[in-house]
Amino acid sequence: MKPCEVPAARHPTKGVTAFGLLALAVFVWEVTATAGALRPPGAPNDAFLCYRVRDSGMPRFTPIPGVLLAGPLGTVSAQVTKRMWLCTPADVNAEGVADAATHLEGCKIQPPVADVLPRKLQLTNEFGVLSAEIGRPDCLLVPTAKSLDSEPPLPAANGVDHYACHRLRLVTDGPPFAHIEGVRLTDQFGTRYLDLTTPRHLCAPVSNDGAGIKHLSGYFLCYRAQLSLAAPHAALGPARQLHTNNEFGPGRLAAIRQAELCVPSVRTPAPRGCFSRDSSPTGFDAIVAAGFTVIDTGTDPGVVNALPAGRRALVWLGNYDNTTCTWERSDDWVVANVGLLAGNPKVEAYNLADEPRLWQCPSAVRDLAGRSALVKSLDPGRPTFAVIQPHFPENPYAPYVGTVDIIGVDRYPCSWAAGCVYAKIDETIGLLEAAKVPRYWAVVQAFADSYYRWPTVEELHEEFRHWRASRMEGYVVFSWAYLGDSLANHPDVLSALTAENGS
Repeated sequence: MKPCEVPAARHPTKGVTAFGLLALAVFVWEVTATAGALRPPGAPNDAFLCYRVRDSGMPRFTPIPGVLLAGPLGTVSAQVTKRMWLCTPADVNAEGVADAATHLEGCKIQPPVADVLPRKLQLTNEFGVLSAEIGRPDCLLVPTAKSLDSEPPLPAANGVDHYACHRLRLVTDGPPFAHIEGVRLTDQFGTRYLDLTTPRHLCAPVSNDGAGIKHLSGYFLCYRAQLSLAAPHAALGPARQLHTNNEFGPGRLAAIRQAELCVPSVRTPAPRGCFSRDSSPTGFDAIVAAGFTVIDTGTDPGVVNALPAGRRALVWLGNYDNTTCTWERSDDWVVANVGLLAGNPKVEAYNLADEPRLWQCPSAVRDLAGRSALVKSLDPGRPTFAVIQPHFPENPYAPYVGTVDIIGVDRYPCSWAAGCVYAKIDETIGLLEAAKVPRYWAVVQAFADSYYRWPTVEELHEEFRHWRASRMEGYVVFSWAYLGDSLANHPDVLSALTAENGS
């Protein structure tokens, strides 16, 4: 710190007569999906119902190697192997459709395994909040024109992005997923009620071979969809023969059945923290006013519980002493103090160490792993965190993978002697990827000392631009107060940080 291939769903209405469906609708059916729920700002305009498809006639799809996909979840070069979905614009719970002409064709992709690391994300949509771990992308959604009769022209100008769809699974420390039942859906093939049984994919916007992203904040959360047994259906399936056209060429497809409903979503804002405290009576009033959501605290439950709504604590448990190679605070102290906070929803993470030095203390990695295990045994629902100092020529992060849940990365670009060298951040991101660090937060420079200097407003924004191109899950700014100076004395930098916290 300081200097997608989707398995076919079993058809739930097989053997059920239309009369039986209607009777079920009269006596059993009750919509449990939230009616009139608001779609979060920044989400895509339309939902899409994705049908499984196969090639039917000529031309057959020819695999395309080396398609470069770059977006907020990273960059991969993938081979596009075949068509697997056709996704129609869908009216969910009578919300309407903004663009009924532009469809999405889902193509199976194969990225190199080493290109993608699992990561945890939290998504918000009209059905609530979902925490999940995502893996490799297995499907690329491509804006597409569709016709029932003949080959259509390429899609007209539209506001629909390309999306790389990552397989996902629910996090083990979160609540179980509750089925979303009775979602009323209308597309060009009819109206039906669907039960959303399992989240299957997170689709993130991507630039396809440098074409650009139109809506960087818009995602899709795609759920396995099956027909509700207890609801009437105006249509049980789509027309089977379809014609499509997009940048990968025209296609003739046979639709099989609905597979997934992709619901417009946004990522829940990442943790935005600040080290140190301000001069207000609480120690965090000005920090909160600047939009920071993670507050640097100790273990006092009164202070943690006093944090305002939407703010959580990064709880400092004392440092690792690089001169004695021991902890400043004993295991007994940790047991007593973490026990007071265990299960507290206002705890974001436990901060275990600031720059333990393996080159001074050969036991540092083992000691950090042991301290993390102790804290997790006391409060298994909260992650552990430690800032790891860059040290060369070896990769400084590789030894610490698996010791804590989240690594803090403090590579400061701006010095008195060299100015701001942003390649340092890019190099560090490369080291994190090479070490396969699963989760990390950037530690952003906003301070000065005898070696480092304050960044200007534009230099600060450039820091964030480089970090936001990485897989960082959040960030912590160093520091509100340091060496007798404070962000309060630099209102231009503070204003820039406030703007970044709101982005």
